[in-house]
Amino acid sequence: MDKLLKILLPLIATSLICYKANAQQQCRHSKTSEIRQLLAQIDVILDKEHMPGLMISIVKKDSILFSGGLGYADLEKRTPVDRITQFHLASITKFFVAMGIQKLIAEGKLNLNDPLQKSVPEISYTNNWESTNPVRIVHLLEHTAGFEDIHLNKMVNTTGKPLTGIAAIEEIENSLNCRWKPGKIMSYSNPGYNVLGYVMEKVSGIPWDQYINQTLLKPLEMDHTLFDLSGESLPTYAKGYDYRNGRFTVFPNYIPGSNGASSALVSNASDMAKFLHYLLNTTKKNGNDPLSERDIAEMEKIHSTLASQNGLQTGYALGNDFFPNNKKVTFRGHNGKGEGFSSWIFFNREVGLAYAISTNCNANLWPVSQVIEDFLTTDLEPPMMNSVIIDRAKIEPLLGYYQFINPKNERWEFHKRVFGGINLLAIENDKLVVDKGNGQLDSLIHMGNCLFRSRGNIIPSYIIGSDDNGRPFFQGDGNNFYVRTSYGPILFQKILIYLGLFAAVMSIIYTLVGIPLVLFRKIKSIDLCIACSPALGTICFLLAYRKMGLTDAINKELFTTLNTTSFSIFAGMLFFGIGVLIGAYLLCKRWPKMQKSIKLPLAFNSIFLLYLVVLLSIHGWIGIPIWRM
Repeated sequence: MDKLLKILLPLIATSLICYKANAQQQCRHSKTSEIRQLLAQIDVILDKEHMPGLMISIVKKDSILFSGGLGYADLEKRTPVDRITQFHLASITKFFVAMGIQKLIAEGKLNLNDPLQKSVPEISYTNNWESTNPVRIVHLLEHTAGFEDIHLNKMVNTTGKPLTGIAAIEEIENSLNCRWKPGKIMSYSNPGYNVLGYVMEKVSGIPWDQYINQTLLKPLEMDHTLFDLSGESLPTYAKGYDYRNGRFTVFPNYIPGSNGASSALVSNASDMAKFLHYLLNTTKKNGNDPLSERDIAEMEKIHSTLASQNGLQTGYALGNDFFPNNKKVTFRGHNGKGEGFSSWIFFNREVGLAYAISTNCNANLWPVSQVIEDFLTTDLEPPMMNSVIIDRAKIEPLLGYYQFINPKNERWEFHKRVFGGINLLAIENDKLVVDKGNGQLDSLIHMGNCLFRSRGNIIPSYIIGSDDNGRPFFQGDGNNFYVRTSYGPILFQKILIYLGLFAAVMSIIYTLVGIPLVLFRKIKSIDLCIACSPALGTICFLLAYRKMGLTDAINKELFTTLNTTSFSIFAGMLFFGIGVLIGAYLLCKRWPKMQKSIKLPLAFNSIFLLYLVVLLSIHGWIGIPIWRM
C-alpha cells in the first residue's frame, strides 16, 4: 500500500499542477461553469470575427475571475494563447504614461497646470496663443493642446534604432502645432503622449519606461509587462495578423515612430488581471500601491475642456476615457489599435468590475466586450432614469447648424469640417431633436443643466454651452466638438465639392462615349483629350488613394522612404492635377473650333475639376511627397 501511495501521490500532484497551469484558462472563482459558458460564447465570436487569438482578464473587486486566453498566438505553429502570452496593447500605453505623470505630481515634482515650456523649454512647437494660453501638462494628458495626430510617414521607425531623448520629439515635430487655443477642445494626438514621455524623463532623471517600471510595474508584480522599443520578436509574443480576402497575413513588429510613450506597452492576461485588481482596490491602503485612491480619482476627472467647465464629465480624462454605452453601469478605460492588434481595458471602480481583452488581429472587439459586460453585470439592475423638461427660453436660441471643428488630422480629414456638421432642429418637451447628417434624426434626452444623453445610455454624453466669447458650442459623443455657424457658406462648399465630384464622373463618361465617336470620325481626337486627360487623372487619383489606404493598413513602413509605393501614391494624386490642367488648356485652345453642343458640358467639367484641384492642393493632397511630410 505504501509503495502504491508513493507512486500515486507524485502522479496526482503532477496532474494538479498541469491543471492549474492550463494555458487556455485560469479561473479563480466558484462560478467555474459560468466562466466556461462565457468562454464558449467568446469562442464562437472569435471564429465569426476572424480573430486568431484573444487575451482575456476578467476581474471583480474581491477576486480574479479569469486570466487566460483563447485561440492561437501563432497560427502557423498552432501555439495557444495562455495567461502569459504577451500582446502588444498599443494606445493603452497612454494610461500607464498618465499614471507615471500622476506619480510625479504626487511626489511634488510636477503640477498638472505647469506650462510645458517650464519643464522642457527645449521642445519646439507652434502655439499662437502661448502668451495667454500656454500648452500645459494637463492639455497633453487630455489631448486638448490642439496638436495633430501622427503623420503617415512618422508612424513607424525603419532605421533599426530606437529614437530617444529630444531626437524622438524632433521626429514628430510636424504634429506639434496648436490649431486652437490650448485647453478648450479635445483632439486625439499620439505625439502629445510622446512629449509626456520626454517630460517624465526630464523630471525623473531616467528613461520614461524605466520610471514606469520602477514606480508602477514592479510594485504590482507585473513581471511580464514591458515596453517594446526595439521591435524585436520574442517567443512569448503573440504574432499580429491582418485578415483580408479570406486569409491571415503576419505583421512585422515595428520600432515605435517616436519614443514609444504613446504605443509601446506589451503585457499578458496575468499581469493585466493584477493591474485591474489594483485599480478596483485603491481604497484599501497598501504601502506598495503606486498611486493612492485620491490620485486615481483625480485621473478620472476631466479638467481642461470647455465641455467639462460647463459640467460634462463624459470624455477623455487623464489617460482614460469614460464610455456611456452600457445600460446598467458605465465603464472607463482605454482602447488600443496597432499593427495586428486590437485591445480594450475597461473598469468601474464604484461597482468593482473590470476586464481587459486583446486580439492579435485588427478585428472588432465590440461583440466580445458585450458578452463580457453582460456576464459581469448580470446581477445588476438598470438604474431608474429621469429626464428634465427643457427650458425653451434657454435652449431655443441655441438651435441651428453646428460645424464640426476638431479633426485628428487637418490634411486627411479637412472634409469633415464641411460634411461632419449637425443641426439642432427642435425641442420636444424633454428631448432635443438633432439631425446628424443625411437625414439621420436623433432625439437626445435632457438630464438638466444643458446635459443630454442618447436613448439607452445612463449618463449624459452631450452638452450645449457657450465659449468665452459667447459663441454657442455643442460637444457630442466621442469628444466631437461643434460650433454654431451659418449654414449658407457650408452649403456653398458642399455644392462646389459635389459638382466637382460630378464633373470627375462625367469626364470618365464623356471619355467612354467619345472613344467610338473618334473611331467613327464624328469628333476629333484632340477634343476627346479634353475629357480624357482629367478622366485618366481621376482614375489615377482613385487608385493612388486606394493604395494609400491599403499601405496604411498593412505596410506603414513604405510611407517613411521614397520607394515604388510611396512614389506611385504621390504621382497618382499629382497626375489628377496635371490631367485637369491639361484638359483646361486644351479646352481654351480648341474653344473657337469646337462644336457648340460640347462646349458648355466640357467647360462645366473643367471649371469644377479645377476647383477640386485647388481645394485638394490647399489641403496637401496634391503635390506633397508622403515620405517628406
